[in-house]
Amino acid sequence: MTVRRTVRPTLADLRDPTPRDDSASLHPRDPGGLGRHVVARFVGRLRRQHLLAVDVVGMLVAGYVALALRYEAFVGVDRILAFAPILLLLVTMRIIWNVRFGLYHRGLRFASVPDLEWILASGLIGTIVTMAIVYGVSAIPGGPSLAGFPRSFWPIEMLCSLAALGGVRFAIRAASDWKPRSTSISVAEDRRTLLYGAGRAGVLMAGSAHRRPEAGVGTVGFLDDDPVLAGSLVAGLPVFGGLESLEKAVAATRATSLLITMPSAPGVVIRRVVDAAMGQGLDVRTVPSMYDLLDGTLDAYRVRRVQVEDLLRRPTGTESTAEVCEIIQDRTVVITGAGGSIGAELARQVFAVGPRRLVLVDRAESALYLVQRELEARRERRTGRGELRAHLANVASRAAMDRLIASESPDVIFHAAAYKHVPMMEEHPSDAVHVNIGGTLALVEAAVANGVERFVLVSTDKAVRPSNVMGATKRVAEMLVADAARRAGKPYVSVRFGNVLGSTGSVVPIFQEQLEKGEPLTITHPEMTRYFMTIPEASRLILDAAALGTNGELFVLDMGDPIRIIDLARDLVRLAGRDPDTQTMRVIGLRPGEKLHEALFYESEKVERTSIPKILKTYAAPPPGTIRMDARALIAMAQVGMEEELRTALMDYVHQAGVPRSALDGGSNGHYDGDPAESTSMIAQ
Repeated sequence: MTVRRTVRPTLADLRDPTPRDDSASLHPRDPGGLGRHVVARFVGRLRRQHLLAVDVVGMLVAGYVALALRYEAFVGVDRILAFAPILLLLVTMRIIWNVRFGLYHRGLRFASVPDLEWILASGLIGTIVTMAIVYGVSAIPGGPSLAGFPRSFWPIEMLCSLAALGGVRFAIRAASDWKPRSTSISVAEDRRTLLYGAGRAGVLMAGSAHRRPEAGVGTVGFLDDDPVLAGSLVAGLPVFGGLESLEKAVAATRATSLLITMPSAPGVVIRRVVDAAMGQGLDVRTVPSMYDLLDGTLDAYRVRRVQVEDLLRRPTGTESTAEVCEIIQDRTVVITGAGGSIGAELARQVFAVGPRRLVLVDRAESALYLVQRELEARRERRTGRGELRAHLANVASRAAMDRLIASESPDVIFHAAAYKHVPMMEEHPSDAVHVNIGGTLALVEAAVANGVERFVLVSTDKAVRPSNVMGATKRVAEMLVADAARRAGKPYVSVRFGNVLGSTGSVVPIFQEQLEKGEPLTITHPEMTRYFMTIPEASRLILDAAALGTNGELFVLDMGDPIRIIDLARDLVRLAGRDPDTQTMRVIGLRPGEKLHEALFYESEKVERTSIPKILKTYAAPPPGTIRMDARALIAMAQVGMEEELRTALMDYVHQAGVPRSALDGGSNGHYDGDPAESTSMIAQ
């Protein structure tokens, strides 16, 4: 009979997702593997009570050393017994404050400067409290006398105790990081890597690569543009100089790859480094962007290939502003379209701020399930907090939205659910109207009825002078939100921006798939341009715009300069290690509803800067007073499948009611002074 043993994962295993290969660490070619294995087992078995016992011994020794230094001689038993009550009280106070500062709940293998700060704070408070007790008791009439007790004992003992406590922790850290030199050399021969950027991220990466050689990052030196660092050692590695020293560094180290360790560097810098490294025949990789490092983790396993998003990265803040925290923290937040690219990223960033409850809404069950699981995992890692709820619902259902908003009572709604693919919506205008117009109407009506404090519509640059059904439906959605803000007097706003890189079905994944299959890249037009932004940056700015909103504003994200699609394709080819000049590209022409160039606002709209540099505010004409009636008329046409009539009515309506009055009249100030209530429904007539 075969007995099968079940191996249960420990709590440490569940918290540390890093793959482990114990056999690799004991490989015969790795002479230091056994030593590292023994050290790792020893450190892993250290428990809080063990560290506490070591600390007690260390502090007692520190007290004795302090007395010996004060008297410049070994202290006898009689003097030790005389001062024993003070020493025991001091050790007790130190242990109490060590516990309160969490010094026995920290990972011993990752001791760093913050741990030293906590040790210093605990030691200082412990000394002050003990001194207050000792001198306070001695001041009481009939209290014990302190005659002969040296005052200099206190600072000497504190320094000795700090050295003992800190020394133990950093000795454990050093033992965990230790490995013989031969192992480092063997790994480096397989993948000798130069690190570009000798800042904090570079130092962390060098340390992680040293501790985890199985990750395949054999660090051999740094490059950094800071001239002060040139010729010095950082994390035990030489700094060869700036990018101009790349050829010299490659010759000196025989490096085969370059790792960019600058998570916050802008895209222009990344592009310059990539060009130089590829010119030297190096394999170029990078650490994740600062947005992806908000969980605070950075190690050799998170190295990845440079992506086109990295080339377009722009400098931006990574911390949530106080205003964003104010509208999110300890509040109930609803996000529709939570399974989509923008909705999922909004959910990640909102959850990181710490809402009381985060409600995810989507009609696609698989996408909704995946983002829910991801957020639950983040909560386990303490990189997100709050209650999580997922609702499988169709935003176009008024009854479903009424029930959802009434039951959840949200403080903020981010409405990201929408149909977005232009050619697809040209063929299915009824579906576009149902979801983009009907969904916005149902949700915003429920928000007004239930007194929701804030509402944010995620819009698109295709709503400006729309030439397609998708853009026209989003322009009507913008007007519905502005109308609700006017009626409710609350900060219901729209945020308009262009394309985001890497979203499902967008141009970048299509190009990547074609490259993988060896197919020609399909370009609609050689001169076609689009505005692009990374998904994390767009989501961050949406949150900022939500905090800026007061009543019905239409915000536009500053997307930078438009990018030619053919240039984007050439970047992708280069990042795939191929020559763009030899890559086959096929021009297929504009598809139904597509424009050669997009715009972020009408020329006649008045545009202002806000307190956040990348967010603009535009003043559009107030929507007609019949906007809800008109929207229902469009929905009614969609319900009976009047596709061609619906398309004509929708485009005519938007080009009359949806265009700022100054654009129609040739004005330039973007203001409309008429009474919106005087409008009559053009569709109903």
